[in-house]
Amino acid sequence: MEVWRDILLILCVLGVFVFGCFLMARLDKFLEENRKTIENENENREPSCVMLTEEMSDEEIAAEVKRFRDKHASARIVLYDSADTKLSESMDYYADRNR
Repeated sequence: MEVWRDILLILCVLGVFVFGCFLMARLDKFLEENRKTIENENENREPSCVMLTEEMSDEEIAAEVKRFRDKHASARIVLYDSADTKLSESMDYYADRNR
């Protein structure tokens, strides 16, 4: 009778392992699909800021501003001179001035 109890215990443990492997395979598949979906969304998302540099022509800057404004209705444009101040200081000044 003890042999049957051991065999039943082994079968139960084996069943738990098989069921666990099945669940882990399904979870891996779900997480992989979720990761791919998130990556696709991040690739398709438009950037919320654009860097306009001194190397760009006036026409390129105007075209970039127009393209950005078409994608983002509530866009604000802040110009600053990087030789004089840091961007964070310019943004703090702008925020304080508009309160």
